[in-house]
Amino acid sequence: MLLEVIACSLEDALAAEAGGADRLELVRDLAAGGMTPSLDLVDAVLARVRIPVRVMVRDTISHFVGDPRDRSRLLATARELSERSVDGIVFGAVTHAVMTAGHGSNASIVPDIPLLTAVLRASGGKPATFHRAFESVTNPVKTLGELGRICGGGAFRLRVDRVLTNGGTGDWPTRLARLEDWTRSCPPHVQFILGGGVTRELLVVLPRIPALREAHVGRAVREPATEDGLVMAHKVEAIATRLHAMSD
Repeated sequence: MLLEVIACSLEDALAAEAGGADRLELVRDLAAGGMTPSLDLVDAVLARVRIPVRVMVRDTISHFVGDPRDRSRLLATARELSERSVDGIVFGAVTHAVMTAGHGSNASIVPDIPLLTAVLRASGGKPATFHRAFESVTNPVKTLGELGRICGGGAFRLRVDRVLTNGGTGDWPTRLARLEDWTRSCPPHVQFILGGGVTRELLVVLPRIPALREAHVGRAVREPATEDGLVMAHKVEAIATRLHAMSD
């Protein structure tokens, strides 16, 4: 199994790599759920680490991005990242859709496919992780199909190849059962990343779901174990060693 570690600084990134992380998710403001980092930080990390780096593209707390100015900023960030050797971007957005059935109608929350497609195109066709906005959609199985059908137009092949989620509400047995169901509906080129409160204890049960091959950690590898803590190489190593052993 692979380990992705959230990094908010160059020091975080170096410690994660030293501890055996397989990939970084580079963000700022972890307390807000992770926002777009500065381009200076992106460049500094890319210059010093060898493992793949995915960069958060997010400027608002809400996953609903309706303001045209906010949407324009996201596209501008994606264009900047298209010129850099990042492994991919991390992005997610949702919107409301009104579904009509019979004599009534009801609103549902769906992925904002037009914005997602525009961001992917602006990034130069870099692969994308659809982040935990996934947990707010009304129909996760249908959403997986929509994400899987995104395709290129023109010079780029557009693709979402990762979905980051903690499995939704409930205790971990409930979430893992839900994830097992979702994996059966997942397009073959899309991989779930389990993230959001992942602990070393939880990793013991992951082999029960063979399709779950990646984990994403933040506080679990920090000291103190808070959004303001620093990534510690020995904490990364403890989790990475356990995950990698599952692949043997």
